[in-house]
Amino acid sequence: MIYDLRVEKSARPADWIIQSLKQLADVVGGGTPETSVPEYWNPPEIPWVTPTDITACREPILTRTERAISQSGLRESSATLLPVGTTLLTSRATVGECRLAGVPLATNQGFASLVPKEGTDSRFLFYLAQTLRPVFVRLAAGTTFIEVSRREVRRINACVPSEPKERVAIGQILTAADEALSRARARLTAAARLKTALMQQIFTSGIPGRHTLFKQTKIGQIPECWQVATIGSVLDGTAFNGVSPQSRPEPPGTPILNVECIDDGMCTTKNVSYVDVDEQTLEECRARKGDFYVLRGNGNRDYVATGGLLAEEPGVQTIFSDKLIRLRFKPSQVAERFIPYLWQSPAFLRRIQSKAESGSGLWMIGKRDIRRELFARPPAMSEQEEIVGLIDSAIQTIAACEAEVSALDRLKRSLLQILITGRVRVRT
Repeated sequence: MIYDLRVEKSARPADWIIQSLKQLADVVGGGTPETSVPEYWNPPEIPWVTPTDITACREPILTRTERAISQSGLRESSATLLPVGTTLLTSRATVGECRLAGVPLATNQGFASLVPKEGTDSRFLFYLAQTLRPVFVRLAAGTTFIEVSRREVRRINACVPSEPKERVAIGQILTAADEALSRARARLTAAARLKTALMQQIFTSGIPGRHTLFKQTKIGQIPECWQVATIGSVLDGTAFNGVSPQSRPEPPGTPILNVECIDDGMCTTKNVSYVDVDEQTLEECRARKGDFYVLRGNGNRDYVATGGLLAEEPGVQTIFSDKLIRLRFKPSQVAERFIPYLWQSPAFLRRIQSKAESGSGLWMIGKRDIRRELFARPPAMSEQEEIVGLIDSAIQTIAACEAEVSALDRLKRSLLQILITGRVRVRT
């Protein structure tokens, strides 16, 4: 319904009209003050927007920028002071991204900003611009970088409500959806920060508020009643490397866990490759639920020694690569998931990564270093299980917040399509 071409009458509500963006808004460019003139940038009085500010801003309303210009810089350049409610539309390189100005500001020359004219609701115009992004991109041209001109932007036609009140109502509904999405993202951020704080403390100081007496050990201060042990002392069997026969990305063959399967403390079968192995290798290297895999080598030291828990039993017989070290733990010594969660704690991971050695462009960690690594644990299994339960709860909260964000994002996108196109009408 919305194109840079002629909009057919049959493709729009009978009482909606076709208007160009030139009729709905003033299309305004920007500019950059001379960088060699200090007084154009100091004092930094007016927020000055670049496309990078737009892509870095996750919220619909932009109020902060990395740089600002002075009043003198505004006067002596082609930059224009844009009012609150302007749709900041990127027109160069990254074409069609937009945010709503939350404060008076100026932009550089990579914008074709839309200042709403009288009778055009600023929120409606902002959401209309979002639906027009494919048009902006299609009209963009260039060799060094693509750019859509202000002339082309002005000529784009859109089918819009003839009644201003309906435009306002559409803008209000979509704003409410965006605000709900912003609140959900804030809850997700808070939940992630809580988990981070918990992981930084719980394996060295215990459950918050639980312990008052502490002792100094080789790995730092820990609760008085806790014990220091080696990873080797709680292993069920030996640490074991897998195998690495010639692999292929698709079946047939036996699925094999590899480096790509380890992410954020988990090991999954999503990115397995496939190999041909004999029955003995299949049995020796078989992956099972509860196995913990440590990445033994990587070109980046920040990734070596990271680990992932295989939380689900593979649907078919699966083995693991020799780039991974498999660990299994004694259930009589440590609670389920206690060590895998410990492995994600910053202090423990830093210690074990410090043992890695560099050679041939790779940082490597050995089984011996893993077995000898020290950690602290409560002697009571009940306290270990409490710690695991707290982390489980934090992870579940994050997952619930992620699901809420995803659902609200889908809802907002759906509302954007059906309201801006008139498929669903808003009563006014």
